[in-house]
Amino acid sequence: MKRDDARYSGPAKVKQSYMTEFLVECPKCKKDAFVQVNSGYVPSEGKLTCFNCMFSETSKDLIRYKAIVKRNCDNCGKPVNTEIPNQKETSSQVTLPCPHCGVTRTFQPRNEAYKLVYRSSGLSTDPVFNLPLWLQTEVKNNLFWAYNRQHLIDIKTYVEAKLRERQSKGFTTMVEKLPKFIKEAKNREAILKAISQLEKK
Repeated sequence: MKRDDARYSGPAKVKQSYMTEFLVECPKCKKDAFVQVNSGYVPSEGKLTCFNCMFSETSKDLIRYKAIVKRNCDNCGKPVNTEIPNQKETSSQVTLPCPHCGVTRTFQPRNEAYKLVYRSSGLSTDPVFNLPLWLQTEVKNNLFWAYNRQHLIDIKTYVEAKLRERQSKGFTTMVEKLPKFIKEAKNREAILKAISQLEKK
């Protein structure tokens, strides 16, 4: 029996199933590093590991607190509005001078948590640290990217196939959500060339 190599036979996976590991650019050595998360559906916490420079960081390391004081001075009655950002721990007390009369008082602030992220480069990034994805390049003025090497392989399998059938009626798969320029037959050779270059990266 003749084998039909033109038919797509990749896995029927949703996009979130690829979002537990991200291959990213290390913020220290600029080489490839890994971001691992517990869930692809709620990727808010994770760990960054670079096996090139051995840099490691967790999303919890990026949590900071802003101590906020909004009171009226008990000496002059005027408002004291102060925010102290970038605190690694919550503050139970802060001592501040009144900006109007100069009298110093100790206040119990409200602590507001927030998370630092790396500055975006305008490229596709991971959802936890905001670091550029390692596997990305431009194809005909479109940004092509993959979360990790398995994601890249499955996209490649889909692009190579000339016959693409719907894999599941119950949910939308990752390949069905790919951008239009990846699915277009006229871009097949350009996409496969880009994937080949990324596989060597």
